[in-house]
Formats: sequence, structure tokens, C-alpha cells
Amino acid sequence: MKFVISTNTPDGPLSYQTVSPEIALARAKVLAETWRQDVTIQDMNGRVYDLDAFDTCFVRSGSDGVVPGS
Repeated sequence: MKFVISTNTPDGPLSYQTVSPEIALARAKVLAETWRQDVTIQDMNGRVYDLDAFDTCFVRSGSDGVVPGS
């Protein structure tokens, strides 16, 4: 699956592409910390996620025994 990470910088829009959800989230977190701007991740179907929603949907597996929202 392809993911596009996007944010706005003082020099204009900036986007990266990756096929790994873990790399997408890591890159998005770095961009959010660096630019202090909203960062979004878009999947190949055009759905746009903020970092928390993306982490919940794609990265956290729930296999660690923690139920999301508890």
C-alpha cells in the first residue's frame, strides 16, 4: 500500500511517499516536530488521516493486549 505524507513549510508544500505504514508515521512525526505544522498521511484510496488516527488504523496492531480507547 502506498502512503503520502504531506505538510506545509515556509517554503511551500512538502510531500513524501512510502509503502511502509511504520515509516510513514515516523516521517510524519519528524515533519510535525520540525515544522510545527499539521501533517497528514493519505492512503492509496485517498483517505486522509491525522497522526493519531493513522497510528490507530495502520501501525498499532492491538496484539500487545491493550484495547484502543481503554
